[in-house]
Amino acid sequence: MKEIGVALVINDKLEENLKWAGNAGFTNCQLQIWDMSLLYEEHARQVKELTDACAMEITGLWCGWHGPVRWDFLEGPSILGIVPSEYRASRTRNLLDGAAYGRILGVSDIITHLGFVPLNCRSENYTGVVSALKYITSELKCYNQNFLMETGQEPPVVLKRLIEDVEADNLGINYDPANLMMYGSANPVDGIRILGNHIRSVHAKDGSYPTGGYELGKEYPIGKGEVDFSGVLGGLKALGYQGPISIEYEIESGDEKQRNEMIQGKQYLEKLL
Repeated sequence: MKEIGVALVINDKLEENLKWAGNAGFTNCQLQIWDMSLLYEEHARQVKELTDACAMEITGLWCGWHGPVRWDFLEGPSILGIVPSEYRASRTRNLLDGAAYGRILGVSDIITHLGFVPLNCRSENYTGVVSALKYITSELKCYNQNFLMETGQEPPVVLKRLIEDVEADNLGINYDPANLMMYGSANPVDGIRILGNHIRSVHAKDGSYPTGGYELGKEYPIGKGEVDFSGVLGGLKALGYQGPISIEYEIESGDEKQRNEMIQGKQYLEKLL
């Protein structure tokens, strides 16, 4: 596996955060972008200059999409990702624009959440997602890029089914063990056995199962939640996984506390490795 990396958002604090990450001992990062207005060539070149100046390897680009976002079980299923038909075409365009942005960064892996993919493989939204993924992966294939679906909103078997139905060798998984727990979708150790060698990127994040029917489980600093990281890392090692593991921290607790807990998480994972 690569050295433990970190997920950083492309925003007005990126330069500051890259410098902090380098000083904290991180040598690689997954970049994440939600502001679709930044998806143009000049901005990508500016970001590339920043990462080069910090000697920071970019392991992937996590690309969001326009429109409403709500990470819950009440509104989330009807508005997130490319699952809702009313957003599918325009958000597919967002993802292809993100892939073009990623090419300027020198990135081969483009990552996103698809939304709540239906369990029913005969539903119109499921077949619509399959069609969109066939198109996205064929476009990215021309540039030797991969499209990675992040785990969380659906059981791992649904993503496995998508891979089988799309039949594209550049479609894979960004494995987030905490998301699987926080959405109540799977035990993250068991999920590795289902998705296997389709896992090409990993988020290191900790969390717990939901305690109610409408809100996600809680995120915790790494090592303080319920994710069995020993089991997760053991499962990845058994696969012969050699890809990135990026610490993703989404707890709003202030920059200094976040940074300290991310460093502690890095140290925790390094001991297990």
